[in-house]
Amino acid sequence: MLDAAPAPTSGGASTRVGVDVGGTKTHVAVVLPDGRRLDTVVPSDTWRQGSLFSTPANFDRLAAVVDAAVPGGGGLDGRLVLGLHGVDTPAQRDAASAELAGRARGPVLVLNDAQLLGPAAGHRHCVALIVGTGAVAVGTDADGRTISADGHGALLSDHGSAPALVRETVRAALRLADWEGPDAAFADPAVRSLCDAYAVGTVQDLALAVSEQRPFAWGVHAPLVFDAAAAGSSLAAEVLHGAADVLAANVAAVHRRGARGDAVVAAGGVVTAQPLLQDLLRAGLARHAPHLTLDVLTVAPVEGALALAGAL
Repeated sequence: MLDAAPAPTSGGASTRVGVDVGGTKTHVAVVLPDGRRLDTVVPSDTWRQGSLFSTPANFDRLAAVVDAAVPGGGGLDGRLVLGLHGVDTPAQRDAASAELAGRARGPVLVLNDAQLLGPAAGHRHCVALIVGTGAVAVGTDADGRTISADGHGALLSDHGSAPALVRETVRAALRLADWEGPDAAFADPAVRSLCDAYAVGTVQDLALAVSEQRPFAWGVHAPLVFDAAAAGSSLAAEVLHGAADVLAANVAAVHRRGARGDAVVAAGGVVTAQPLLQDLLRAGLARHAPHLTLDVLTVAPVEGALALAGAL
């Protein structure tokens, strides 16, 4: 993804600070000059109101979280690299960089959170795939330009993300009820599980209950889709196969448009926690991009931020 993936060092002339801001949680990792490491993890909604750019106060609160990662303050003193969910364009990256550089007391590098995955996995070039609260595939071309697919939000897109899996399961349930009748839909384990979770008794009431929530909130029920697939739900299996196919096609598109590397590094709470999705994704890549290999990240993405901070 990036021109180099620097290896982490143990200590250095100044403090290194890596920040991974995801849709669900914010992870701040600090390596002090003497090699000691401090980690702080907080829910992102404790400092972020609305989207990242909804109010400048979001950057004030994020800076406060980073600074407090060192007891007594000091998190903003070091070499700081932040991977931010919601920074998807060069203009957004420039805006976030300006906001954070004005609050930091050392050098700052701002990236999309997906761009931490390659350095975290030790890859010089790769296509990064995040599948968690959101879903996006990101790569970099030979001129350093970012190429991405999806990441458009769970209301309409983010295929394969936790909210989208619930969204697509409910849509499939409605189609099944329309085509085969409500009883046929309710007989599927995925539909019954979601109805139980929302405390409703019909597919129509399920659709109403889901529609009344913010899309972000749907994701908490995504594990039910995987459980239902394991219990024999044909509807859940269809949704998961479809999600994996779109994810693989997005990765293939990013690579086809010029992203460098022959590895796909995947991270995010959904793909790392669900071996079934990993298997389906590998099968999808075999169809859409057989020259690419899948590497599921086994360390926290913040390790990539720390690695990059070592090169600032």
